[in-house]
Amino acid sequence: MLYNNKKYLSSLKVRLMISGIVLLLAMSVAIFLQRFDIVLILSLLFIVILILTRILNFSFVRIQQENNKLMIRFYSLFAVERNYESIEFPVSSLRYVTVKKYLMGLKWDLHLTVKLKQGMASYPPISLSAIPLEERKRLVELIKNLINVP
Repeated sequence: MLYNNKKYLSSLKVRLMISGIVLLLAMSVAIFLQRFDIVLILSLLFIVILILTRILNFSFVRIQQENNKLMIRFYSLFAVERNYESIEFPVSSLRYVTVKKYLMGLKWDLHLTVKLKQGMASYPPISLSAIPLEERKRLVELIKNLINVP
């Protein structure tokens, strides 16, 4: 199994940048025409989009399973300080896979719990918000099915 969302993420980034530029241009035109009510509405919309983008925490995700090991690499797309994170563990040690959904199902966080010699360990949540919904569902099911594999 090999999955990454690089293509979707790059198109998402371009769409967000274009929509931001269009909003800024529309605000400039509204200022030129002295329609400050429109400027206020557009600036509120711009701020809401910025906050929502930050809350959703779009992340590049690469999931690979080979040689009975699961490797997950991820990093946040819009981060001031980009932290590249990597998780690697044997598939046989995977015990729990849970998904927490926020904002009416727009934000999905994947939580993995594995069995270690010292006990159970939970990895930090992995944001799946930048994966299309159908692929997200299928990916979570594939990872959940790894628990049952002997």
